[in-house]
Amino acid sequence: MKSKTHERRSSNGRRRNRGLYRIMAFGFIGGVAILAIASILKPDTHFSEEENRILTEFPEFRKEKLVDKEYMDKLESYTSDQFILRDFWIKMKVQCDLILGKRELNGAYLGKEHYLMQIPSEPNWEQLEENLEGMNRFANRHEGMNINAMIVPNAVYVMRDYLPKGAPFQDQGKNMKKLQKKLSDKIGFIDVTKTLQQHVDEGMYYKTDHHWTSRAAFYSFKAAASQLGIENMVKDYTTYAVTDTFSGTLASRSGYHKTEDLIEVFAPEGVDLQYLVSDSDDGEKRPTVYDKEALKEKDKYQLFFGGNHARVDIVTTYNTTRKLVVFKDSYANCFVPFLLPYYSEIIMIDPRYYYENVETLIANKNITDVLFLYNMDTFMTDNSIAGVLGRE
Repeated sequence: MKSKTHERRSSNGRRRNRGLYRIMAFGFIGGVAILAIASILKPDTHFSEEENRILTEFPEFRKEKLVDKEYMDKLESYTSDQFILRDFWIKMKVQCDLILGKRELNGAYLGKEHYLMQIPSEPNWEQLEENLEGMNRFANRHEGMNINAMIVPNAVYVMRDYLPKGAPFQDQGKNMKKLQKKLSDKIGFIDVTKTLQQHVDEGMYYKTDHHWTSRAAFYSFKAAASQLGIENMVKDYTTYAVTDTFSGTLASRSGYHKTEDLIEVFAPEGVDLQYLVSDSDDGEKRPTVYDKEALKEKDKYQLFFGGNHARVDIVTTYNTTRKLVVFKDSYANCFVPFLLPYYSEIIMIDPRYYYENVETLIANKNITDVLFLYNMDTFMTDNSIAGVLGRE
């Protein structure tokens, strides 16, 4: 009798469990369906404040593109970027990853002292060879010019001791030596790795962003001045902390927001110098290299020159015939202000956006000096340098 009663109870329990599992399954499927429908119905978001980037738009549909891998990749990116409550799901994933002990967060390592360090991209060696050859040909065409290259290592190399245990990283020191060997001896090579390593404790890189800091640029400028032919250097600077709430691209990309950064600017003392700045996006001349409005925005690193532009012109009152062109990425933006007291004119060119004739510019402006200034990761993957230098 007890056995039959026990069997009936077990059977009823199994039926209840099956009913509960069905409810859970239907609830899960229904929840996913509701989220999918909501994602389709909601208006597309053009820009993500959290990630500080433009989100993928729906790719143009054509029947023949259904077998195109590039089209399918774009469609996948669109679905991911436009999924409803995207920021919430990113934060949830980060918390789960941290609980599980994961220290690689969407292309960035989470190191000691809350440092986020960008994982460098795989070098594009074929394109790199073209860029180096382009630079060498450029140097051969301008033998009387003072030409230098400063390729700055990234935090993941300089701050190796801060990396998570066992985290793989590219040996940018070896890459630096390869670059130096392949460059013409007509191009001075400036390696500031040791300088940055000596001052790591002072904050050479932002904790939340992939850029180096103004302090790193300051020490690097002092180390590079002799090679650049700069004499009678400014001895003293006043340092101003303009914000301590900077949360940069790595924090946005990884979803990790446990700290914020300080941004400093260095003002030379005892220097009677005026200058005017204009860029290719806004022809209006302004007497400063700093865009204070950027401090109200998400990407506060745009304080320096208002971000990247195809071309920036700086004309100073310094009485000299020396004129400089800087081929650059965004690392140059906080470095160039230290150069102002030593040239009558500085022109910054970002090859990623510049389509004019460089040779015409150099001839018309009577350029005497050239500096290539990039961070290592950008330089090893850039596909625009050779093209700009090759336009004669």
